[in-house]
Amino acid sequence: MADQRSFVLKNVPTDEGDKFVAALKDHGIAGIQKYATERLNAWRNIPLDIAITGESGAGKSSYINAIRGLKVGEEGAAYTDVKEATKEVKSYEHPSNKNLVFWDLPGVGTENFKRDEYHDKVNLEKYDFFLIFSSERFSENDSWLAKEIRKMDKRFYFVRTKVYMDIFTEAMSRANPRTKEEILDTIRADCLENLKKQGIKDTPVYLIDNFMPHDYDFSVLQIQLIEDAPQLKREVIAFSIIGRSDSIILQKKKEMEKRIPIISLASAVAGAIPVPGVGATVDVALMVKESQFYRDQFGLTDDAIKKSADMLGMQQEELKKKLDMKTFLINCTQKGLIALCREYVISEAACEVVKFVIPILGSAVSGILSYKTTSYCLTSILEEMYEDSGKINKKISLHLAQSSPV
Repeated sequence: MADQRSFVLKNVPTDEGDKFVAALKDHGIAGIQKYATERLNAWRNIPLDIAITGESGAGKSSYINAIRGLKVGEEGAAYTDVKEATKEVKSYEHPSNKNLVFWDLPGVGTENFKRDEYHDKVNLEKYDFFLIFSSERFSENDSWLAKEIRKMDKRFYFVRTKVYMDIFTEAMSRANPRTKEEILDTIRADCLENLKKQGIKDTPVYLIDNFMPHDYDFSVLQIQLIEDAPQLKREVIAFSIIGRSDSIILQKKKEMEKRIPIISLASAVAGAIPVPGVGATVDVALMVKESQFYRDQFGLTDDAIKKSADMLGMQQEELKKKLDMKTFLINCTQKGLIALCREYVISEAACEVVKFVIPILGSAVSGILSYKTTSYCLTSILEEMYEDSGKINKKISLHLAQSSPV
């Protein structure tokens, strides 16, 4: 058992390994199962507060709707009237995670939110991140706020909104309009120069349009928020947001890959269901839940596929066939995953792993095989779902690009 445990613990972070050992020592196999379940779901209970501020009309409310996949009129959507949006601090929970909250803050310097009282009135210490919005140039008040946030050692992001209108206007007004990239470069350079004059240097500006979240820097900003967050809060953003960009899909995959060693370790210790012909037992119930989680995160549920197919003017089955999607051959039930595990593990690649393990570890092979089997199967399922999600994303991106007037 000691050799087996030392092998599998090498595959998880040190602090995770210590917690597994403690759980096993204090509560036995049930403790391992309980800890693994709690760790995998911990992100659902972590509060994350993101403040959206800036001048009235900059698109704060529209962004809060876009980042949550909502439109005005839908339940929970932010009202986008300018006067209504700037009266008071308002909170908006993410539809799929009530602990991820976006806060619509009035801009600095408005009638009821002067500089000298802004900090206390909006409870500046409360928020994890700050997004400072402008649809034109950033003001002195915006720069003042950034400096105040920096004093608290917190992160802020300058976001220039409504860039589609800049591009559209130029295309309609100039005899020889510049390219989209040239216009965006000009906007970015102007924003950076403006901020530099106000004492803010070496700070990126993200160019977005709330009505085109598939384009410009919308996804880039989401990725930056994920990367800048500590691990559990990183998971909150990655697993809560809806993303159809390649970068968001990849980031989701990276975060889900980190979960596989935890599940595999629990499976090695507590696995009870044998995989025929492999000589390993696995915690198939945990694997079923994780596979279903992958499907949900990658937008591969029946409802999500229907929405994608409707957007493309197709039937679900037509979309699956045209994109040669493999995910729908995966039966995410206990019986289905046991059969899939056997199929994966007897493949050439998995057999090579087993052959490498057996001569070295001898008596510990049962637990090692359980770990390897679970890890290999989940990795394979994750990869197939990631690829299918990418296929849909590519198809939708092409469709949107062809239908865009600019």
